[in-house]
Amino acid sequence: MHFTSPDATTIGKFEKLSEFEHLLHFVSTRVGGISTGSFESLNIGFHVGDDNFRVLKNRKILADEVGVGLDKFTFANQCHSSNVAIVDSSGRGKGAMEQETALANTDGMVTNVPYICLSVQVADCVPILLYDPTKEVIASLHAGWKGTLRKIVTETVGKMVQHYGTKAENILAALGPSNGPCCYEVGNDVVREARMTLGNTYAIIRPSKTPGKFIFDQWAANRRQLIDAGVKEAHIENSGICCQCNHDQFYSNRAGQGHTGRYMAGIMIKKH
Repeated sequence: MHFTSPDATTIGKFEKLSEFEHLLHFVSTRVGGISTGSFESLNIGFHVGDDNFRVLKNRKILADEVGVGLDKFTFANQCHSSNVAIVDSSGRGKGAMEQETALANTDGMVTNVPYICLSVQVADCVPILLYDPTKEVIASLHAGWKGTLRKIVTETVGKMVQHYGTKAENILAALGPSNGPCCYEVGNDVVREARMTLGNTYAIIRPSKTPGKFIFDQWAANRRQLIDAGVKEAHIENSGICCQCNHDQFYSNRAGQGHTGRYMAGIMIKKH
């Protein structure tokens, strides 16, 4: 992953997805906005307690920076589910100007319609972008530990295959900044559920230095699901950036003790 440093903000892009001129994608940081306090500064989340005017201004700053009208961004009201929506032209702009119109109870979105920027908000969970360059299909999804164990990756790849004829081996996958295996501690409840849903948790869960806690490797878990779904390992790019370690650059719910903003990942087809 590489970062640009324009005047207003800092935008991250993935190496593999950057090879396609007609594909727009990006990951925002927390730099360059107008929010203050624990939301400083480019918070794009309406739902976290920040002033709505500031959030909307931040979104406009980001939209201008990536060169896409905010009315083309589509957001979901994320709920840590494995619910995946197929987005057609009627979904363009949902949730962009206000939270109320965002797609309800949705954590993954898939489309083949140009000029819809599928937008996922995060602050520890894994933002994942998918692209099938053969069928021109894109997806964005929000995978925290709940979404990961509910196999939202599997559901999203399945939607691409079933609705658009995608072949999984053609999909490129990008995992954005999120809480990494250096920091992401969980309790016995998560470990039990992981063992029930994933079966083999080797290289996904290991004991933490904190007594009674475990490290949950979200990156490894989602990478395994992508490979199990048929995505080639060589087609998976992980930013390798832990937002908790780098909470000065990215929002982290853990680092902010539950009171922080959201950064985002977005993907859009510019033309067929």
